Amino acid sequence: MAMMVFNTNVERSMRVDFMFNGDTGFELKDGPCKFIVDLRTGYCSCRFWELKGIPCPHVITAMHFKRLDPSEHIVHWYRKETYMKAYSHFIQPVPNMIIWPESSNPKVLPPPIQNMPGRPRKNRRKEVGEIKRAGKLSKKGITMTCSICKASTHNMRSCPTRPITNQEVPSYLLPLLLSS
Repeated sequence: MAMMVFNTNVERSMRVDFMFNGDTGFELKDGPCKFIVDLRTGYCSCRFWELKGIPCPHVITAMHFKRLDPSEHIVHWYRKETYMKAYSHFIQPVPNMIIWPESSNPKVLPPPIQNMPGRPRKNRRKEVGEIKRAGKLSKKGITMTCSICKASTHNMRSCPTRPITNQEVPSYLLPLLLSS
């Protein structure tokens, strides 16, 4: 795993631009970001080298400039010798839980549940972007059309070709319509 990460960092180091800054200091530009590397103290401002112990692309670029081998600066716990040394002893099995001695200490219990003030919510809170699911499907994005003349500019209530019935005419206009 460490060698795979190291090899990808070597490939990424070929795209890093650098400027020499003193005997062991470097200023490196990786895309829009700038990083500072000090080989003497083993510092890179991206902190990858400190956290993982594997040289980052910025450190590899600086080491190639100083003609150093970056693979020698991988931390010792990734080496095969360290792995073999750690597992050279036999691991003894642990006895079953039933055989463990009983503890006289009190058992750790979860804190008591407290009812919060106020009425509890009826529905759960929806996640951001979650679609509201009801009995009906959403009509969002659908153009409505008139069921009489099939035009999409209006609906059936405001259709100009719609016949007027007596139920829809106000009572104060009925004598005028009947006399004409």
